Amino acid sequence: MERFGREVRRRRKGLGLTLEQLAERAGMSANYLGSVERGTVNPSVSTIVALAQGLGVAPGELLGEVQQLTPTGRELAEMFELLSAEMKRIILELLRAAVRMMRSRPGGGGDST
Repeated sequence: MERFGREVRRRRKGLGLTLEQLAERAGMSANYLGSVERGTVNPSVSTIVALAQGLGVAPGELLGEVQQLTPTGRELAEMFELLSAEMKRIILELLRAAVRMMRSRPGGGGDST
């Protein structure tokens, strides 16, 4: 995640924001944001989304070559982070069951979009 952290730092500095200012915008401590920028932690999807919002960009723009989310993937990630922990658990169980069922069918069919 070093590349991600470097991109966050580059964009933060480009906006003229201090570490503390972006941390406040994103709802995290400046110490944690510093760790993200140095690449010493793996941020959660919610952290990536919060940083993107704080910087005024789409999460995929920060991820760049690390992981480019499709518009559908980005929408799913953003909606998922709005759910309670219990709802996240239930949704993950449903998705896992759906994928298992899809893979068990001849050809492992399914829409890849």
